[in-house]
Amino acid sequence: MTKALILLIMTLALPVLQSYAQNTVGAEWKKDRIEDTLKVKEKEAEKHYIPTWQFGLNGGLAKRLFRSGIIASSAEEKYMDDLKSGISFGANASYFLWRQVGFGLVYDRYQSKASAADGLSENVLIQHLSGSVIHRAVLKSLKTSVISSFMLGYQPYHNKASVDAEHLNFSANTMGWGLSVGIERRLGNRFALNLTGSAMMGAVYRLKKETAFNTSTLHLSKDDHVDLSRASLTLGLRFF
Repeated sequence: MTKALILLIMTLALPVLQSYAQNTVGAEWKKDRIEDTLKVKEKEAEKHYIPTWQFGLNGGLAKRLFRSGIIASSAEEKYMDDLKSGISFGANASYFLWRQVGFGLVYDRYQSKASAADGLSENVLIQHLSGSVIHRAVLKSLKTSVISSFMLGYQPYHNKASVDAEHLNFSANTMGWGLSVGIERRLGNRFALNLTGSAMMGAVYRLKKETAFNTSTLHLSKDDHVDLSRASLTLGLRFF
């Protein structure tokens, strides 16, 4: 009798246990499906994310583009090469009103040094602070963009020179403009790397000269003006 009762209870409970097991497995399966769907949506959102605000830092090599004139010796050639070759680094911030077009601020700093055996030396600093108009072309991968910009703004020039043990300071303030083209690769929603080539233009026709005894202003002609044009290649980090 007892065995029959136990058998009856097991027979009645078996469908309930099977139903519970199926519901448990189904719930776990649905949970996994939901988690997988959320992960896919997060990846798709990251892939299609196009930043609006951007802030960047960059640095690299630069070369002045002025004509050297007649070079009489290898020492003069080395001096001019050192004077033309320098470093460029800076920062930028931008805001894109539309997917492809934005506006920004750019700061660039160029430095170079040169010295000769006869005591001649120059320490050049050219700065560039400007507003910019930016075009962004997003490639099919959605993580790579080609960024081009036009810059126009303020360009101070300083040259600390030494001639025959006499120290001279030359300075000027002028306008300058530039163009840049770069490729940018996003590494997430908040960070990107970029490689940018830039060309900056400008010229000085009025130069302030300071010595230990006096200060004067030099008015330069088209033939002897100070050419500030330069080209640079920089590697940068950009934050969103």
